[in-house]
Amino acid sequence: NGKIDRRALPAPAPLKKQFRPPVTPIEQTIADVFTDVLGHDRIGLDDDFFTLGGNSLLVTQVSARLREAVGIEIQVPWLFTDSTVEAIARRVEAVSAGPKRIEPAGDSAFNVLLPIRSAGDSDPIFCIHPASGLAWCYGGLAQNTEPGRRIYGLQSPELVEDDPHPRSIEQLAEQYVREIQAVQPDGPYHLLGWSLGGVIAHAVATRFRLLGKQVSMLAMLDSRFREAESTANQEFTVEDILVELADLFGFGAEDFDAAGETMSAEQATELIHLRTGAFEFLQPSHVKRIVESFNDAPRLVADYHPAVFDGDMVFFAAAAGEMSQEAAEHCWHPYITGSIAYHPIDATHIRMTTPRALADIARVLNAYLGDAVS
Repeated sequence: NGKIDRRALPAPAPLKKQFRPPVTPIEQTIADVFTDVLGHDRIGLDDDFFTLGGNSLLVTQVSARLREAVGIEIQVPWLFTDSTVEAIARRVEAVSAGPKRIEPAGDSAFNVLLPIRSAGDSDPIFCIHPASGLAWCYGGLAQNTEPGRRIYGLQSPELVEDDPHPRSIEQLAEQYVREIQAVQPDGPYHLLGWSLGGVIAHAVATRFRLLGKQVSMLAMLDSRFREAESTANQEFTVEDILVELADLFGFGAEDFDAAGETMSAEQATELIHLRTGAFEFLQPSHVKRIVESFNDAPRLVADYHPAVFDGDMVFFAAAAGEMSQEAAEHCWHPYITGSIAYHPIDATHIRMTTPRALADIARVLNAYLGDAVS
């Protein structure tokens, strides 16, 4: 019919940036630490921590190693928002400069919009927080998604408010639409969410469609909807939260058994600081709000009355869990008009954002987004 079959064309060769080696002692030190922690032999100024294989747990190791090497407090948020060797070096040099130094901005780790990889020219993936309210767990996606694909996390505004107040999923969706449009005014939009984040992503998608915007991808990581009533009365404790976030902080229940049956937010914060050598910006008030966020999640889902999204869904299920393809379709088909592409991931529900799980998820996302462009 005279049209070019784009799928038959060979994929264009990616353009390689010219390698820029470290020059200053600070740049070399940062590159050396990246080399040791990430296992790469040749790291230059433009190399990105997450693209090289970094994840949320390794962030703490790099932060502690650099603090020891350069004698400067390396804020963990720097590695989420400025994760190339050159960008971190500029931060360190500015702090070392004296009166005009950049003050550590620990609260930036809790900003509603969290840049995970802001450099690139492809439409971003917006990753919405699970029950913790934090989007740090998505950092490992940058390693395996295609180069140039920007990635942003969306985090609960209640984590930083002096007087947090109960919200609905619809209200959160409205705010997240505004945050997303500040980065990308028009579609197509790519949305992803783990657990509670998937439910919110659905609400964001339907909100965009009401605004006449295109949503090319709605992806969920083991998100459940109809079982919310069974967990609505469950009360999470500080210990429960530490278990849920074990992959992020790098320890499990056995590490805090000595604290007794109950643990305060103050004890948990001290333990995290001690065991990780990082997360100095994390305060007891943050831990309390994370616990409150977990406990509010079942109410949010139980009160949500979803509209119908006129599109398809990509569903990643924890293969070690109970969300079979039939269960996923039973749960979500009433609320979408299209098909559900079901992909089991070799993980439990709480391990859906480990490096291994994210690598498997990213491979599917790359293929899906590539097909959407074709």
